[in-house]
Amino acid sequence: MTHFYLSDIIKVANNKDGDNLSLKRKISLTLIVVDVLVIVMVMTFKGNSTVNVKAKDTVSAANVLVQSQESLDTYINNEIEEYIVAREEAAAAAKAQAEAEAAKKAEEEAAQARLVAQEQARQAMIAQTVPVADTSYGGVAGYAAQFVGNPYVYGGTSLTNGADCSGFVMSVYANFGVSLPRTAGGQATVGEAVSIENAQPGDIISYGYNGVVSHSAIYAGNNTIIHASTPSLGIRTDSMYIMPIVTIRRVG
Repeated sequence: MTHFYLSDIIKVANNKDGDNLSLKRKISLTLIVVDVLVIVMVMTFKGNSTVNVKAKDTVSAANVLVQSQESLDTYINNEIEEYIVAREEAAAAAKAQAEAEAAKKAEEEAAQARLVAQEQARQAMIAQTVPVADTSYGGVAGYAAQFVGNPYVYGGTSLTNGADCSGFVMSVYANFGVSLPRTAGGQATVGEAVSIENAQPGDIISYGYNGVVSHSAIYAGNNTIIHASTPSLGIRTDSMYIMPIVTIRRVG
């Protein structure tokens, strides 16, 4: 529409009949044509610029989207890789801990098995050892041996119904008219001290740690003792080396 309108204006400006127009009118028409052409050119230029700007913006936006997607992909890949590494490290740590715990458990079980074997060997040795009856002190050890198997009772002094360690020793010696202190510590001070090498059946063996007496027994010869052991074991025979020996006493 604009093209035909401009043509019409040009025709009017160049029309031979225009000779009859005044010079002022011709100049006005020419200026109008120029103004229209300038407007068209400006519009065209602006249109192209807008298109170019929009095109540039579109390309930039596309680049941003591509870069954003690449950044997102990189971030996701890094997160996945870190997760995999962390999971593998956690699995390795759990495996190492399980192996360490299994090794520790196996070691504890082996140690327990050794203790059981040692105790079984000790019990077997005790079972094969028979206290030697003697005549010293009127046969103290032989008299004490007849009460093996009777119960241990804390604070007790009965050779048949139950006694503790010092109560047992006191009651055995009482049968022979010998009065002894009630406690293991007191019994460790009576009579005279003798060496292990010179120990005889009937001697009192006092046990303890760091020189503090906590247990007493009657020596039965052949490296064995007769004593009231524990509530679960009662009066029994044992090796004379069940505990550290503090002193060996001979009375009578």
